[in-house]
Formats: sequence, C-alpha cells, structure tokens
Amino acid sequence: MIMGAGIAAEFNPFHKGHSYIIEKARQSGDFVGAVMSGCFVQRGEPAVSDKLVRTKTALAGGADIVFELPAIYASGSADVFAFGCCDLLTKAGIFDKMVFGHEEDEPEHIEKVGILLSEEPPEFKALIKKYSATGLGFPAAREKAVRQLLELPDGVLSLPNNILAAEYIKYLHRMKSPVKPVGIRRIRDGFSASAARKALIANSRAEAVGCMSEDIAGIYFRELERGVVCADSFREEIRYEILRLGKSGLREICDVTEGLENKIYENCSFENTEGLVGSLKSKRYTAAKLRRCIMHILLGIKKEDAYPPKGVPYIRVLGVRREKRYILGELSERAQLPVVINVKKDMEHLDSFGRRCLEKDIFATDLYMLKSRKNTGADYTNGLIVL
Repeated sequence: MIMGAGIAAEFNPFHKGHSYIIEKARQSGDFVGAVMSGCFVQRGEPAVSDKLVRTKTALAGGADIVFELPAIYASGSADVFAFGCCDLLTKAGIFDKMVFGHEEDEPEHIEKVGILLSEEPPEFKALIKKYSATGLGFPAAREKAVRQLLELPDGVLSLPNNILAAEYIKYLHRMKSPVKPVGIRRIRDGFSASAARKALIANSRAEAVGCMSEDIAGIYFRELERGVVCADSFREEIRYEILRLGKSGLREICDVTEGLENKIYENCSFENTEGLVGSLKSKRYTAAKLRRCIMHILLGIKKEDAYPPKGVPYIRVLGVRREKRYILGELSERAQLPVVINVKKDMEHLDSFGRRCLEKDIFATDLYMLKSRKNTGADYTNGLIVL
C-alpha cells in the first residue's frame, strides 16, 4: 500500500527552503502531499498571491498533491493551524509521515516540548497560570514554563518554526495518529518567505531568483502585474465590519476577548491596519494575535467556529501532478472525510459545519480575487489544477 509524506506550508511565496523540505519529504514517502493555506495566511494577512497561483508553484516546485487548509484553521494561532494540518493529514488515510522544518541543532528539544504540550501535566498548567498572573501573555508564560520544567536554553520556543514544529508533535501525539513526525533542520542560506515576499513586492527579479527558481519567480511577477494585495487593501471592508458588528458582534469574533471589542470599536477610524494594531497592542495582545483578530473580523470567523477546534470537516484538493493522479483514487478509498474536488457537487455531501467552513473558504477567495482584479466564483469555475 502506497503511503505519502505530508508537509504543511503556506507557500507565501514558494521558495528554495520549501524545495528543500519537499526533497527531504520525498525520502520518507511514496509521494509528497502539501496542506496549504488559502488566500489568507496565519500571519493575519492576505497571501502574496491567490491560492490557485500558489498551488501551481507548489506543484511546479515538487509537491505531488496540494490540499487547502480551511480558513478557520489557516487564520488561527499556531495551535489551531497545527491542529488543522495534523487532523487533515491523519484523516486523509494516505500518509504515514509528516515532515516539517525547525531551527534547532538538537531536535530532541523540540520533541520534548511537543510531548509536554500534548500531555499538559498539572505542574505545567500551574506554572503557566503563575506566569500569566504576572502580566505575561500566554505565549511568553508558556515558554517560561517550558524552559523551567525541561531545563531548556532560551529561545527554543521563540522562533515561529520551532513553535509550529512543537505543535505538530503535540497534536500527532495527542491524536495517537498513525502519521509520525519527522523534523528537519532548516537550511541557513537566507531562504525565507519574508525575504522572498519583499523581493516580489519590490519587483526585484534579481533578489527573487536568489530565493526561488526563475520559473517560479516568473509566475509570481506575472501575477503581481495586477497589483499587490495587502492588509490595507481591505481597510474599508474592515472598518465596515467593525461598525456593522458593533461591540456585541465583535465580542463573538474569534480572538476578541477581555473587552478588546471596546478598543477595536473605539479605534475604527484607523488610517491603516498597522495603525490599528499599534493602538491595540499590549503585553497581553501581541501584534501577530491582533493581525489574526482583524482578519477574523474581515472573514467573519467566530469563536464558535474555532473554540474548541473542531475536526477538519472535509479534504479539499486544489491540485495534483498529472503523473500522480492515481493518488486521488487512493484518497477517495481511504479518506475518513468527504473529499471535495468539485465544489458545487461535493458540497452536498457535507454536514452543516462542513458547509459553513467551505462557504467561508469561498468567501475568502472571492474577497481576495476582487482586490486582485480577478473574477469571483473561482472555487466554482476553476477545476482541479493538473500540472
């Protein structure tokens, strides 16, 4: 029985570091499957290009099949994002490895952290509560508790890739998943999504091809001729949603807690989204969390959608390599969830939560397409991408 190696990525944009992870994943499975965010990403921002373009670059870059992570998970914290990815790969039934990158020279540190987060012993919870009472936000309080219990060096949980790696291990362990975690030390050659985004936005082809292949850079530059979609592209829509929801409606939005709805409403005349983030930022609310909160307002993602995280309700396939189309047959036979390829037809087989999730994905895509000067309805009119 064929079994693949899965990866979780945003491909925002696809760069040489992704190529490296895919190459390593190929050594662990018969094929490589990628779980990818849609048009909005975990940073709390729109992606540098839409999900259809990024699917094409992922397939061109070596992935054999690409799945879309529903927006309610893709827009969440590292915890929610990781849960969605691990749940999808587990329930697909065609993976026995999950390969991911981290920054640690001693990978056992990440494994220890992941197991601790999974098991959450009483002394760990007590330490988090103790440090939170001093005014630390949850991420900082948790990191301090982890360091104290495991006697780890500073910084193990301060890097985003390490946090996600620990969260992947946590959920695969907690789910008793047949999918086994495989951590890979990321290469230190400056291949970062941040550097690649800056090169594309600055229209610097020379810098871009230092981060990605020339063919893939060409795909992105052709798309960006339509203009760059950024958080401020949705400034008026965000203002409208804040006013429409009011304080009571804002209180229902995911990540809006402890009276934050009052400050958001009072600052709805912001000039730009970073200005709004700056006016809301505090020890308890990091900039990253606030950006996600603002994105949840824009996309209408409520607490009931994400707390506690429900299992992924379907498996959405965005694209597949031509020579690997047999994976679709394996997926249809072995998946524990409905498989969505034809949105109009396959939505009929989803339960109410699944339909609500898929409708949010469709809305998010349409919203992005409007700002990138493309037609809406892409989820209906664009079929499976085969490259």
